[in-house]
Amino acid sequence: MDDVYARYREALRLGHQEAAEGRFAAALGHYQVAADVAADRALPHIAIGGMHLRLGRAKDALTAYDRALEAEPQNLDALGGRAAALLANGRRDEAARVRKQISDARHTAESPEARAGDGSPMSVADTLHAAGEEALRAGKREAAIDAFLAETAEHAAAGHLDAALDASLRALAVSPGSARIHLELTRLYFRRGWTDKGVERALLLDRLLGLEPDDAIHAELRQLAAENAAADERLSELANRPG
Repeated sequence: MDDVYARYREALRLGHQEAAEGRFAAALGHYQVAADVAADRALPHIAIGGMHLRLGRAKDALTAYDRALEAEPQNLDALGGRAAALLANGRRDEAARVRKQISDARHTAESPEARAGDGSPMSVADTLHAAGEEALRAGKREAAIDAFLAETAEHAAAGHLDAALDASLRALAVSPGSARIHLELTRLYFRRGWTDKGVERALLLDRLLGLEPDDAIHAELRQLAAENAAADERLSELANRPG
């Protein structure tokens, strides 16, 4: 038993090393060895899914994450990877349901299953980034935006605001006129303490919504304007404008 566990740990170590150095195909081989040794553990399958995403193999990634969830149905890394793989495959509605499942799980007491003991070579944000790039290559633009905005949320939740801004700007490059992207940028600018940029972006978003109304985004913008109204009287006017 000790020898089997040692082989498993060594395969993971080698996989992590290769992945960290950008040799994703080599890393995949080591992770597959780890999965063969311990097929009932989620981690090697999560790692395999991540490498498939890095290599542009969205369908194989989804299969790997599904296997991880067979082993540990509530593992958040596996769920996050599955959501990313669904987006890479252009399956936006299914991905949204998985992201909702993740959000609900994070607001409840975390189960032991939800914690990955050995550590994954890719964070959920990393998998979403890879999924966005793959969706973009496949011409699935809205799915790519979903992935980059989900990546934004992951970084923002961790307090990594510069990385969150980078992810939002990647989304913006896909669709410069998207109201939902401008809303996220407005939120991030205010959170980052860039008040002038936040006001400018809020007013731009207001103009965009005048051209293409969206009640839900408009409501969120008014709330954001109300929270920051002390910074500029124009935000106060925006916050108090009838919906």
